[in-house]
Amino acid sequence: MSRISLKFASLILGFVYLIIQMLSQSAYGINWDEPNHYLRGQAAVRYFLTGKKDYRGLPKLESHYPKEMLESEGIINDGEAIYKDDTQYRRSFYQYDREGDKFSYRFFEYRVRGHPILNDILASFSNYFFYQKLGLLGDIESYHLFVIFLSSVLVGVMLYFIATIYGLFAGIVSVLSLILYPLFLAESHFNIKDPVETAFYSFTLLTFYYGVVRRNWKIMLLSTIFAGFALGTKFNIFFAGVTALVWFIAYKWKELKRCKWLFSSKFTVISVVAFLIIPFGLFVVSWPSMWSDPIGGFLKTLSYYKEVGYGHLYQPQSFLTFFGFNTYPALWVLYTTPLVTLALGAAGIWAVIKNRVNDKHKFGWLALLWFVVPILRISLPNMSVYGGGSRQIMEFIPGLAILTGVGATYVVKILRNKGVNAKLVSIIILILFIPIAYKMYTIHPNQNVYFNPLIGGLKGAKARGFPGWGSTLGSTYQQGVVWLNENAEEGATVSLVRGLMSNIPIVNFRRDLNYIGRYWSGEAKDGEYLIEVIDDDWVKRIPLVKRQYLYTLNPVYSVRVDGVTILNIWKNDQENTKL
Repeated sequence: MSRISLKFASLILGFVYLIIQMLSQSAYGINWDEPNHYLRGQAAVRYFLTGKKDYRGLPKLESHYPKEMLESEGIINDGEAIYKDDTQYRRSFYQYDREGDKFSYRFFEYRVRGHPILNDILASFSNYFFYQKLGLLGDIESYHLFVIFLSSVLVGVMLYFIATIYGLFAGIVSVLSLILYPLFLAESHFNIKDPVETAFYSFTLLTFYYGVVRRNWKIMLLSTIFAGFALGTKFNIFFAGVTALVWFIAYKWKELKRCKWLFSSKFTVISVVAFLIIPFGLFVVSWPSMWSDPIGGFLKTLSYYKEVGYGHLYQPQSFLTFFGFNTYPALWVLYTTPLVTLALGAAGIWAVIKNRVNDKHKFGWLALLWFVVPILRISLPNMSVYGGGSRQIMEFIPGLAILTGVGATYVVKILRNKGVNAKLVSIIILILFIPIAYKMYTIHPNQNVYFNPLIGGLKGAKARGFPGWGSTLGSTYQQGVVWLNENAEEGATVSLVRGLMSNIPIVNFRRDLNYIGRYWSGEAKDGEYLIEVIDDDWVKRIPLVKRQYLYTLNPVYSVRVDGVTILNIWKNDQENTKL
């Protein structure tokens, strides 16, 4: 296939993946980290566009408030937009000022805390254009478009680059491994941090590789820009630096021994200086709270990552081995990766180590490091990981996907040398992806709770008490919301068993439903609906008395995967009380 044809095929693939993800978007909810990100992002976008530090001047009443309240103010709500005095406006739920300036730019102006803010801003710009201005998408969907778009670009880019290096068959296998990786497939719909970081992380490494191989300083500048976008999302990008540096030393070892390469050209000087300046510059420019004290703000963010990512063991001591190495991350990857991806990935690792694949520029070694480094760094003594063992290091998935393409090519080559028809082997390898594709279809939209047969699926993970089983970060709530919108009586009260009201956007509920963050009538049995996700941690989140009370009720709706309940809705009335 010519390069022009390959580029066209990659564009088509990325576009098709985008459409499929958008069409399936309504089945997924938000995760409970998103509200804070969108509140920060909207405040910053408002400041960038208008210079204003609050939402004064925007209409005060949003579309999710009760119809009677709106009509009393002379406002008509048609479900898509609000009209007053013949002026149409759309306002995001996360342009929130119902409590004064608590979530406006004034609130965030000098707060440097948590993850960086660039991805929040980009998602909020997506909301600004596609919901507020154009009305082409819903409020929540327009934020998620940003995540879906980046993930789709990554899919197309992967096909092009891997097919260019190893051939079309390797490119197809790599892309299948990526899009059918359960965590990536699900969370590229709604996870505002990890798929975004994965995309920027991948673009950084791919452009770095081509910049070095072709000695092209323009491509290297592009790599520094992607690194800046990644740094503005999460600090995981620092470990891409480890991967890139080790690969570079291996690739240029002979020249480095003679000091021939270092500072020997304009390309080298520009590349080094650019990587020292541009990523940090983009990190600072994109976060207004940094402007008054960039160095101090950077150190505060670094301290935050140390606080949450070091010195805490969120799993049982049994996962610790020699010198305190934590086996949990590696086991999580082992148990949550589809078997076909595991097998081909293992073949790819073997091929890279044995160097039996034509790999002039050692791209296979880059892919191997890309896969290993993120997992290794959270396995080191005293490193911490929670909420599932791979969500926070999702950037390893493209590296693994590349290794599957390498492995598939290697398997075809070995069997061809033994006299087996290469086309037949290639077709069989592609057919092996059908079972995991069907599995992803049957558990839709709960792919992020997938466990493979090595542990007995989700049922086996629960039975063994494997930490993180059923972890969805709250995205499963949406399935309960859909059921309530279709089945709850008019004016019914809905409440979380435990959790913040922000875990479910009120705009997702039918307008007549009375959504209250935490309401429980107990033995009075007022008939409220109680909704809660079920995972390995839910028992710790629910007070004992309330949990024991829930056991006296029959759920009116449950979401189950592999026979395991991951969400329940109870109705607290006499009819649904157990005898």
